[in-house]
Amino acid sequence: MKRAVECLILGVALLAGCSDSGSDTAGATSETTNGIAVAVYDVNRDPIPQARVTLYSKADFAVVNSAVANDSGLAHFDSLAEECSSGNCFVEGIAGADSALMNWSEFKPTISETEIATQIELAPSASLTLRTGATTDEEVFEFLRLKSTPYMASRSGSDYVFAHVPAGMFTVVAGDSAVATFSLEAGAEADTLVNVPGKTLEYVFEDFDDGDSLNNLAKNYRNYGWYYIASGTAIWIKPDSVGGFGGAIVDGVRGKHLSLQFDLGDSGYVLLGTHLGLDTGYYDLGALTAIRMKVRGDCDFSFALEHYKDLGDNNFQKSLWHATADTTWKEFVFRPGKEKLNASVYQVEWKNIAHEIGFVSIFVSSGSFLEIDEIVFEGIDSVEAPAP
Repeated sequence: MKRAVECLILGVALLAGCSDSGSDTAGATSETTNGIAVAVYDVNRDPIPQARVTLYSKADFAVVNSAVANDSGLAHFDSLAEECSSGNCFVEGIAGADSALMNWSEFKPTISETEIATQIELAPSASLTLRTGATTDEEVFEFLRLKSTPYMASRSGSDYVFAHVPAGMFTVVAGDSAVATFSLEAGAEADTLVNVPGKTLEYVFEDFDDGDSLNNLAKNYRNYGWYYIASGTAIWIKPDSVGGFGGAIVDGVRGKHLSLQFDLGDSGYVLLGTHLGLDTGYYDLGALTAIRMKVRGDCDFSFALEHYKDLGDNNFQKSLWHATADTTWKEFVFRPGKEKLNASVYQVEWKNIAHEIGFVSIFVSSGSFLEIDEIVFEGIDSVEAPAP
């Protein structure tokens, strides 16, 4: 999930006008006189047939006119409304299934003797999900939109989703109030928390800042803290038997974080885990809306919330999410309802175990190192005392 990136700058250039010699210069057309010719290209400068081009009024985002590009990527309009010719319109370009390619920019036509012409470049569309961390049945905003666009978010529980939007710099607004500003790269899938005072609920389960082996829940309720297990041919390099768990907590530019190193051998894996309570105690995490954590590494890993009850041979039902770490720090978001299901290894739907969680587990099945910081539960701001 790429997040803050460069704003895509969409060039607007004059297309060559028609000539008596029938020039086939890009954008030239003899089909339109005193109308509009909008040439639609992709990032490789190839024309995009069947692209849908729409002009919107800046005043109220009403559709002024629309056309479909021909086989040469040219969208023709017979005439141009006064407000568009005077620069008071936006132009939108869309192509492909599910708006795979998009453009949104100011319409700045250039007028030649025979026509008004411009060109737009379509790039892969982005998506933007705003998490509020509120309870799932609470409507935090009546609606959200991207400022200076007609794009509205749809609500999903306590989240607000812009499924397909153009790349670029946008401000999200609720009514006339700015909520946040984002720069979206082409093709990005942005997923971020927007803190809404009085609405957002979050609980920092572990940030490693205290430098000990106990998760933050232990400040209020006793537990055994973090443990680490190597299975099969795997061995731990850090933590080791000398420094213990605390020896894997290091200082960096981010402050303290956990730095794990391991050798998995031919067929091993390592497990990092912690009890939420003591032995058979469990917690109700049914209000959880998301788990987020910051990670750096060179491995595949899985994050799991596990049921408290041992099914035998130290096997527990679990809801599990899989991810691949990057060698630069990246925030991962795991959502209840999007867990990986595999009954043969006791991976079940979140709703089946959400109210009786006993463990947090992190499994690593490849690579050589994993660094972790700021494991946060969203949708809750406290954890009640465990059931005995």
